[in-house]
Amino acid sequence: MAAVFPYRGGCAPVPSPLAPLPDYMSEEKLQEKARKWQQLQAKRYAEKRKFGFVDAQKEDMPPEHVRKIIRDHGDMTNRKFRHDKRVYLGALKYMPHAVLKLLENMPMPWEQIRDVPVLYHITGAISFVNEIPWVIEPVYIAQWGSMWIMMRREKRDRRHFKRMRFPPFDDEEPPLDYADNILDVEPLEAIQLELDPEEDAPVLDWFYDHQPLKDNRKYVNGSTYQRWQFTLPMMSTLYRLANQLLTDLVDDNYFYLFDLKAFFTSKALNMAIPGGPKFEPLVRDINLQDEDWNEFNDINKIIIRQPIRTEYKIAFPYLYNNLPHHVHLTWYHTPNVVFIKTEDPDLPAFYFDPLINPISHRHSVKSQEPLPDDDEEFELPEFVEPFLKDTPLYTDNTANGIALLWAPRPFNLRSGRTRRALDIPLVKNWYREHCPAGQPVKVRVSYQKLLKYYVLNALKHRPPKAQKKRYLFRSFKATKFFQSTKLDWVEVGLQVCRQGYNMLNLLIHRKNLNYLHLDYNFNLKPVKTLTTKERKKSRFGNAFHLCREVLRLTKLVVDSHVQYRLGNVDAFQLADGLQYIFAHVGQLTGMYRYKYKLMRQIRMCKDLKHLIYYRFNTGPVGKGPGCGFWAPGWRVWLFFMRGITPLLERWLGNLLARQFEGRHSKGVAKTVTKQRVESHFDLELRAAVMHDILDMMPEGIKQNKARTILQHLSEAWRCWKANIPWKVPGLPTPIENMILRYVKAKADWWTNTAHYNRERIRRGATVDKTVCKKNLGRLTRLYLKAEQERQHNYLKDGPYITAEEAVAVYTTTVHWLESRRFSPIPFPPLSYKHDTKLLILALERLKEAYSVKSRLNQSQREELGLIEQAYDNPHEALSRIKRHLLTQRAFKEVGIEFMDLYSHLVPVYDVEPLEKITDAYLDQYLWYEADKRRLFPPWIKPADTEPPPLLVYKWCQGINNLQDVWETSEGECNVMLESRFEKMYEKIDLTLLNRLLRLIVDHNIADYMTAKNNVVINYKVMIAIQERAYVDCKIKRFWTHGGGGDTRLGRE
Repeated sequence: MAAVFPYRGGCAPVPSPLAPLPDYMSEEKLQEKARKWQQLQAKRYAEKRKFGFVDAQKEDMPPEHVRKIIRDHGDMTNRKFRHDKRVYLGALKYMPHAVLKLLENMPMPWEQIRDVPVLYHITGAISFVNEIPWVIEPVYIAQWGSMWIMMRREKRDRRHFKRMRFPPFDDEEPPLDYADNILDVEPLEAIQLELDPEEDAPVLDWFYDHQPLKDNRKYVNGSTYQRWQFTLPMMSTLYRLANQLLTDLVDDNYFYLFDLKAFFTSKALNMAIPGGPKFEPLVRDINLQDEDWNEFNDINKIIIRQPIRTEYKIAFPYLYNNLPHHVHLTWYHTPNVVFIKTEDPDLPAFYFDPLINPISHRHSVKSQEPLPDDDEEFELPEFVEPFLKDTPLYTDNTANGIALLWAPRPFNLRSGRTRRALDIPLVKNWYREHCPAGQPVKVRVSYQKLLKYYVLNALKHRPPKAQKKRYLFRSFKATKFFQSTKLDWVEVGLQVCRQGYNMLNLLIHRKNLNYLHLDYNFNLKPVKTLTTKERKKSRFGNAFHLCREVLRLTKLVVDSHVQYRLGNVDAFQLADGLQYIFAHVGQLTGMYRYKYKLMRQIRMCKDLKHLIYYRFNTGPVGKGPGCGFWAPGWRVWLFFMRGITPLLERWLGNLLARQFEGRHSKGVAKTVTKQRVESHFDLELRAAVMHDILDMMPEGIKQNKARTILQHLSEAWRCWKANIPWKVPGLPTPIENMILRYVKAKADWWTNTAHYNRERIRRGATVDKTVCKKNLGRLTRLYLKAEQERQHNYLKDGPYITAEEAVAVYTTTVHWLESRRFSPIPFPPLSYKHDTKLLILALERLKEAYSVKSRLNQSQREELGLIEQAYDNPHEALSRIKRHLLTQRAFKEVGIEFMDLYSHLVPVYDVEPLEKITDAYLDQYLWYEADKRRLFPPWIKPADTEPPPLLVYKWCQGINNLQDVWETSEGECNVMLESRFEKMYEKIDLTLLNRLLRLIVDHNIADYMTAKNNVVINYKVMIAIQERAYVDCKIKRFWTHGGGGDTRLGRE
């Protein structure tokens, strides 16, 4: 029956069920109200359910369940698993974590089989080893100490130790099925030291167990395996077994100037203790403010005649150093330790070792009154007894207790907390001591490097921040998607390798890269020679490749264990193989390619290898394979995995998000970059044209006419650029007008951009190289268009010289030449005596241009060849030149390019090589003959008759010798005028020029020179016909020289 709660409002209280109910509320209504109230309160105070599904404590599933799932899924090619593919790919994010947990719980050399709790996804996508490898520190060190003994013994006794093959399985051999191949095979013996039933009795029963004494509450706190406490006999036995790995040093004075504080000081002072590490300088700011007083002239300077040793500077940093920044003071001396470790267990606990020499007592000085003589008659009463009379002087544990008191940590403790196996260093105290004498350089260097890592770690160590613990596996286990079971470690390893393979393969196929093949040892190979496009498409990021290489390392480790379980290698070979894998990760995998910081771990493993090998291979144990002491190298890679896992998870998460959701940048509009400005304008123009066309066209006409009109538009634009008239017969007038309108709009934009960019270039603004090149091309086109326009106007409006002016010019020239008694220059005769000399001079001028060029184009190579040929065959060349002068009146087209000097452009004409040789010869011939016949009067300066410095001198003298030239009494001043001929070439009429030339040279030469200007000029697809202008060729200087000097406007 529902209770009715009292109502605390302002109205009357609700009556109890026993009281008579008021008229307005029936029994049913009241029950309904009470039920709703209960529901509301239950909802309010109930425990919140975080996940959609809450299950009671999950029971472990049988191993067969996960085996069947994994076997069914195979390589995921079956269509029925298409929905699981997404789960498999999504699980790739947690693959590094699965690998970390797998390697962390690796079976030790003394274990044949290790069963581990496993958490697996119900689709078989991923399996995690759900265990933390807690160990009791003294037990763990003792176990590895016994391994050291057994491995050295085995290597000594075995004649030929054969190392495993790597990789253990071929690239195309799929991971073995555990149930079919390994489950029923009895593994070979593990490595275990045979313990003595009497001496080792305290640890005999449980020494090689996995998590020993877990069920014994007397020594361990329980199944959580957090705390331990041992008896003295147990600790002493473990200490004895671990002795091989421990130091014998008990005196801290051994570490004087070789401890952390000394290393910190040496680092701060940038010095190296002999045998210690060397660092980069910590403080570089040498104080130069007090440079007036330096160590050479300081009156307060203490002069020390011999050099100060490094050890002094580190021991007394404030005394012997100028700038003692960040230094640490060390203990000078600790009290002497007089404990001597006994090797023989049968010796009594208190034993006077021969190493301790008795100090003889002599030279005593009387400092006080002598004691009175003994009273020989005095006797003690019978009831007096000595203290502790019934207590023995020592027991069986006394010697062990004293030894443990001086033992290194953790053997000087009787209780403590368990630690993760990977957190326990086994060889750290080896490299903290001085390197033994007589070791090779590489070993000494390795000792120093390991010390360097140790010092840097100690220096960078900060107390850990308190953080809220988050348990990933607990969260997984609480969902309905994960189940737990207990499996053999090797089986989990094979599952993880197969799952990793499936994930990477799915990712490759998702990107449709069928030409890439991932083999079972995680090598990614192309199945054919890839095209550039395929290579670009098949690029994966560092996340994918680093994950692939981590899985490759895991596969090597797991396969080594599989080989052991199959009976192909024994436990010693397995341990040696594992040690080889961890020491040679750089050779067996390519991990360092994708995370180069990894080279630190690779080098560290190499240093550890040197450290271990040179201790292991001593005495009767020789060099070669057989050292299976893999724990130090294993720790290095586990720490790497521990650090890289969060990073890789983030990288892989981004990779998968991009696979599933695509790049987010696709939604963002592209900004118009410099590269896209023109195409952007084009697109807008085309859109405007389309709009106009669609407006203009009647409804009935098909839409595909628009495409034809756009083709006409682009054709019209190309014609405008090439300066070709554009006319399409039969095109409707409105459409033609529209096209012309748009071409004009684009042309205006094109021209304005060209001039705007040229102005920026001229100003010296920062302009892209490509923009400069484009601008040069545009200006060339605009120049040729303007030139064509000018010639067209000349044909329409010209000639600009009237008949009267022409007659006047001609008459003046005739009178001038008569007064000079000038005889015209004849055509060069066939046997002209200076022919060869003039030809050689002409050829040398042509060849000068190529003196500095290293790379030549086809035309330039041809020209050089013709020049060489003319050198070799001058007579043939001369006869060809004269034949051309007589007969050639049509010439090949001339190329034009502008040389960009940024402030202005200079045209460069590319004349056909044969014609260029003819022009060069004619140039030399005309100059020589005109000079000989005194065509040019002496007042034309500069001239060949006097060198330029002499000309300047005479000029100054001439001015100076004028009468009253320096007179300025009435404000006079001297003025020198200079004038230029503007657009001279544009006004010349070729007919008049020909008549004038015939007065000076032979009519054949005059015709050749005039005809040379009627050439076709070519730039890309632009062709311009020069009819009414001068092209800048070799003979032009001769034409203009009479007018006032050499006016060069261009170069060949």
